[in-house]
Amino acid sequence: MRIEPKKILCAIDFSDFTNLIVSYGKSLAVEFNSKLCLCHIVPGTLMVSSHMPPYLDYAGIESERIRNAEERLEKLAEEIETECEIIVAAGHPPDEIEQISREKNMDMVIAATHGGSGVKRFLIGSVTNRLVKILECPFLVLHTPEDHMVSPVKDGIKLKRILVGCDFSPDSKLAFDYALSLAQEFQTQLYLAHIIRPMEHQVGEDISWIRAEHLNISKKTIEEEKEKKQIMFNRLEKQLINMVPEDSRNWCTPVTVILEGEPYKELIDYAEKKEMDMIILGVRGHSLLERFLVGSTTDRVISRSQCPVLAVRHVV
Repeated sequence: MRIEPKKILCAIDFSDFTNLIVSYGKSLAVEFNSKLCLCHIVPGTLMVSSHMPPYLDYAGIESERIRNAEERLEKLAEEIETECEIIVAAGHPPDEIEQISREKNMDMVIAATHGGSGVKRFLIGSVTNRLVKILECPFLVLHTPEDHMVSPVKDGIKLKRILVGCDFSPDSKLAFDYALSLAQEFQTQLYLAHIIRPMEHQVGEDISWIRAEHLNISKKTIEEEKEKKQIMFNRLEKQLINMVPEDSRNWCTPVTVILEGEPYKELIDYAEKKEMDMIILGVRGHSLLERFLVGSTTDRVISRSQCPVLAVRHVV
């Protein structure tokens, strides 16, 4: 299924990441002929000292901050020489962004965080962590190292290699559709990855005999296991290749990747090793439990990978 985002929202907080966000937004908008929106949310909570006058004009301060943000976004739009819709609101940033994206029918939201650690990463990533749980449209999270320096807006972001996680579920199928569309638009090499989780020992299992038993396993048994494993790998590779529609096979010859281990670790390590330009993953539904558990793989990849991650939600 061909995916063509027509409205892209860049969530701008005027941090060092602003130009990075705008670079991706502008590049995607150019490739897909999309409408670009620059959005800033003025935090609704105003911290003031108890010694400040009781007649302080809170509404006036908020209005002034909104006007300043609008002026900065308009100046940014002029600098990148791109017609943009300017959106400024006040409130809790992730909730306001979600509401705006829904009301304005956005097809993608772009934001940024960086690969810090500990409390710093938790605080900085709190907005993106919330957004990945509540946004219905695709969410592109950009990453920069802690020593990132401010750089100018780039006219064209180049995507050469895209990695998409495929577990053959509806959400990963939608992620694949986005990956295929981006690969076609940017003439990108597409990597399809399936991760096999390791077998876990049963709780309370007596494993004292395993080593001695293992040493006595016959060569024939080992070869049989290898053969079974290869058959499984071949079947999975065939399933991955069959995900590519017939009408796309004249230009798309995907690289199939079968990995073993913890999914988020394997995806991050492979993306780093192969210098991926983007990871695309599916996110499951919107129930309270699903929002809480959205995580095991997608949240961890977003918070720990240095590679941009596009999270795509399958909404039923």
